[in-house]
Amino acid sequence: MRLVDKIKQFKRELIDSQQETACIPDLKREVYLLQKELLEQQQKVKYLTDELEKPLNVHRWRKLESTDIETYELIQKIQSLQKRLIAKTEEVSEKDVLI
Repeated sequence: MRLVDKIKQFKRELIDSQQETACIPDLKREVYLLQKELLEQQQKVKYLTDELEKPLNVHRWRKLESTDIETYELIQKIQSLQKRLIAKTEEVSEKDVLI
């Protein structure tokens, strides 16, 4: 190979290398953003897992239904009685208006 050909080959390799390294900052930024998003998702999973294990909301009827059947049935009775009470109260108010 001639010296001129070697120089041309090295120039091509240099240009290719420069083009490959030009996108490295963009790739680093993308990796950073993806790592940040992964961390956020992992925190969300941890929070939801903890909440599932120890629910703070006392009105989790499905969980109560499967664990404490008697209490669940009592809560269902309370709800139906409350609905009946609301309906009767509305009837009374309608009759008061008619009187």
